[in-house]
Amino acid sequence: MDTQGLADLDAIDAFKLAIEQSPKDLQTIAKEMEWSGSYVRRVFSTENFFPSIIYLPRFCHVVGNSLVLQWLQAKVMTYGIPKVDRDVNCENLAFRIANIFGEVGDLGRKGQEAVADGVLDQGEVRTLINETKDILTEGYELIADLRILERDLAAEGKGASA
Repeated sequence: MDTQGLADLDAIDAFKLAIEQSPKDLQTIAKEMEWSGSYVRRVFSTENFFPSIIYLPRFCHVVGNSLVLQWLQAKVMTYGIPKVDRDVNCENLAFRIANIFGEVGDLGRKGQEAVADGVLDQGEVRTLINETKDILTEGYELIADLRILERDLAAEGKGASA
């Protein structure tokens, strides 16, 4: 996964994605974390309130992924690097979605080539991993930008235009 794409996410987005990628629902996760309803609302509100760092390993175990830790590492590795401003408007959104579909097409084509002989070799597996990472990078960058737009629109109380 592209470090910058992950680093562009806000903390709330990293937590939300970790939960979305979990096979468990939020209620189950909250119960296993021993979080109250008010605590969960605070974590997922717009305020800067997050679980203590000592609970991050447990959170990752409960959700079944380490996305929050990967996000934190990406933030550390890109600290001080200015974020590229990628505004999202209707035209830009259509273009970016088309790029994601293009990446999915690349993965599909490489996958078909890899399985054509009925055997996967190490090089083919590496290629498929890289193609999948390209999809995730594009997706995470789009999510990060859409979350920023979502917050901006909520603050302005209006919709986006072309």
